Amino acid sequence: MNRLFVLVVLCFVMIFSTSCQKREDKTVERNLFTFLLTCTGGSLTACNADCAAKYPDVTGDNYPAASTCFSACSTNCNLSTTLLLLTNK
Repeated sequence: MNRLFVLVVLCFVMIFSTSCQKREDKTVERNLFTFLLTCTGGSLTACNADCAAKYPDVTGDNYPAASTCFSACSTNCNLSTTLLLLTNK
């Protein structure tokens, strides 16, 4: 009886362990996709220049929009995270 129970448990373990799918890591692809879509001009300098052209005079009224633009450039045009992800593989 004990051997039958162990055999049934082992069968279940074998069936469920082989049916699991491995999670595919798409971090690098998503990071590059974000860079291509949201980094205006393709570099941090070009993106900042585009923001400066859009908001030449940062005043109280357009400060939130200008700040958001420059912040998005800093976040989305940063390739150091992508390089770290590529070298980690």
